[in-house]
Amino acid sequence: KDATMLLFHIILLVIQCGISTNGLSTTSTNPTTPKFAIGNKQPATYTFSVPLTTPRPKPTSFIDTFIELWNDPRPISTILTSNDRSLVGSRENESGDRQDIPYCIISDEFQVEEELFQILLYPRGRFVGDSSSTSLDANGNDSDGGGVISGQASAYLRYLPKKYGDEVDIAWKLRLATNNANGETDSTTQYLSVITAGGLPRSNTTWSAAMTFSSEMEAVESVGRTTDWGSSIWSAQKVCDAYLQRDIDLRAHGEITLFAKRSGESSFAWPPLSKGAIGAVYKAAKQSSPQRISAKQREFRVGEVIVPRNILGYESAVDKLKQQFIYPGVDYRIMTMSDADGNAIFSTECLQDDNDKLAARLALRPCGWKLQQQLWKKNGMQTDWPVEIQAGLLSKVTTTRFNPESAAPRIISAFQRDWRTYTLALCVALTPIPLSLAARNFVSFYVIPSASMEPTLLKGDVLVVEKFPGVYQRTRRGDVILFQPPPSLKEIVSNSGSQLSSTSLFVKRVVGLPGDIDVRLVQDNNVEINGKEAVGPKRDTCTDEPLRLIDKLLVNGKGTNLDRLGEDDVFVLGDCKAVSVDSRVFGTLPKQNVVGKPFARIWPLHRFKVGGDFRDT
Repeated sequence: KDATMLLFHIILLVIQCGISTNGLSTTSTNPTTPKFAIGNKQPATYTFSVPLTTPRPKPTSFIDTFIELWNDPRPISTILTSNDRSLVGSRENESGDRQDIPYCIISDEFQVEEELFQILLYPRGRFVGDSSSTSLDANGNDSDGGGVISGQASAYLRYLPKKYGDEVDIAWKLRLATNNANGETDSTTQYLSVITAGGLPRSNTTWSAAMTFSSEMEAVESVGRTTDWGSSIWSAQKVCDAYLQRDIDLRAHGEITLFAKRSGESSFAWPPLSKGAIGAVYKAAKQSSPQRISAKQREFRVGEVIVPRNILGYESAVDKLKQQFIYPGVDYRIMTMSDADGNAIFSTECLQDDNDKLAARLALRPCGWKLQQQLWKKNGMQTDWPVEIQAGLLSKVTTTRFNPESAAPRIISAFQRDWRTYTLALCVALTPIPLSLAARNFVSFYVIPSASMEPTLLKGDVLVVEKFPGVYQRTRRGDVILFQPPPSLKEIVSNSGSQLSSTSLFVKRVVGLPGDIDVRLVQDNNVEINGKEAVGPKRDTCTDEPLRLIDKLLVNGKGTNLDRLGEDDVFVLGDCKAVSVDSRVFGTLPKQNVVGKPFARIWPLHRFKVGGDFRDT
């Protein structure tokens, strides 16, 4: 997205330069002085508290629809196949009424020194579509029998500039709170916990960060410029519970520290490369150029992404960074920054003395940190991100994403972290187009979405699945398969208020084949086939779902007492009987619905596996 936006700016800038050289008049925007310049005045901090009750309105025009789709991070296939992309599920409350869970909830607009802001809340995260969940009952549990709503909710701070080119440098802290229904903060106020604090100081309830907030067309997140910013760090279960309970008021509390505000920050301003997104990218690349770094201390700004690299003569600094889990070739974002005395600052430019610049402390967090948590722990990291590093240690050995010199260390680092996956990706990229199209049709990735196959397959495991023709003919009793849901399973999902897309797949283990007899549900919800216990691992080794929803579904289960399996039917079970919605509930599975078999698990790295039948963990 950053690259696309930057290319768009460059094209328009070239057009503008061409118009100027032909003698036509252009609008020139003179530099404006910030209301208070960085370092010239103590930044002011303001508090806010706003309710989170209103679903985001649906766009009413083509332009609004285009903007919403452009900023929607969900896969386009999910959006296009969704019946209503504004919803991510629903549930039945205690009164029997159906309650929708909106994809996005917006707060009222609030003002900080005449600048407008808004909180955006995604109760089930920014990447969840209406087909990502299954049923949600009155207790907020999902339909795969899997207990509480999985995943994290996301909350973002959004800037609403009054005119194009307005921007502000801010640091902010955000908390989600539940109050009594009158919305007042009192002894009943409870702050929802977070899985990480963002920047410093660390907190169990507060997300903190700092960025330059700008007009949407001037946002380039790699240099710390954005229109909205936040993280997925709250429990989706707790957020959905708070939003749907009538006697609970869900609110966003926080503080905004305003360092500076400017206007006229447009990439199309004259002279070129002086303002807006293009100006920020040019300045960042220039700051990290070898000539600049060798001459003087480079400057840092919060929000920007920096890339450490190996530099001849600075091996000692690189080794010290590695000891604090800062590795060459990995992208790190500066979340917050402080001077040597612990005072929050927005940039080292506000520090006059070079020694003060070297002593500034940067709170760093790797980009994509959730995907890399296991890697850091494997390397011995005991604490949570961010880690605080002195600017002097980073000054000579870091560059920006937009500096060509960052390419080599980033590629090397990627292969060092996960050489198998990147080698596979490289091979696919270099494959001729016809073979690539064939590979896409016959091989795909699948992420385990629930606990129904534990302990064999854990939630979040990434499988490589083969989908060559005749997959059922290669399937034996006990194999793990991926299948398209039969009508009975679709009905269960539909009755729960959720929907499936045309590409939705489920994963289970084949335990019964055509012609098997005496399929019976026996003690402790186990299954016997042909008078013997169904094949597979022990199905009581996973964590039980405390509400035992599977017991309710099995009351009317369609596969609890079958005399014989048809010639075109198989019987499938999950490896976790306490949570799995399988053939015990929806009945037999037509064998033509079997579309794939996993042949490798590529994530997490410590559970990497190729081949086998996935009978073990």
